[in-house]
Amino acid sequence: MRQRGLALMSALILMLATMLAGLAVARTTFASSAAARYERERMVARGAAEAALLDAERDIASGAAPARAALFTAAGASGWPAGCGQGASNRGLCGERDPPAWQTVDLAASGNPVVVPYGDITGAPMAVGSALLPARRPAYLIERLGPAPGLYRITAIGFGARASTQVVLQALYLKPDPAAPPPAPFPPGRMGLREIVNWPELHARALP
Repeated sequence: MRQRGLALMSALILMLATMLAGLAVARTTFASSAAARYERERMVARGAAEAALLDAERDIASGAAPARAALFTAAGASGWPAGCGQGASNRGLCGERDPPAWQTVDLAASGNPVVVPYGDITGAPMAVGSALLPARRPAYLIERLGPAPGLYRITAIGFGARASTQVVLQALYLKPDPAAPPPAPFPPGRMGLREIVNWPELHARALP
């Protein structure tokens, strides 16, 4: 009888150990799956933000309309908005200020008239809203920096398959000046790239 009791106790302990091991494996599997989904979401959001940076660079380099293109010339600097433009020709264009526009403007707000959704100026298409596509079009704003002529700071936000997954990228861009005699002090084009991982905190801190 005693041996049967010991055997039953051993079987129960072994069953409990097996259940705990199975639970640990299940938790690890779920955690790995969640981490993989999050990383996939971040990759979608980052790709969208990079696309918005390129769209902003096309905006600076050419401009879809003459009135907007004129603002990216040396002569058009006087017409650059002091705050952030919301009109047809100056939407998403911001002057230099403290704190900077990329902190004070709500980049993630849907329908914000201060930021430029991807393709609104250049006409570039982007599919969104299904499967592994971004939930929304990415967007950007452009700040004019001085005193160097043609120097701009671009800040872009991209969204994952869920709009709550967001990546903010920022780069400096120097517009080529055909009138400048070679060699230029700095090569034109993009100068550096960074991800602002704590943008939501910086934005909240910059609000009055």
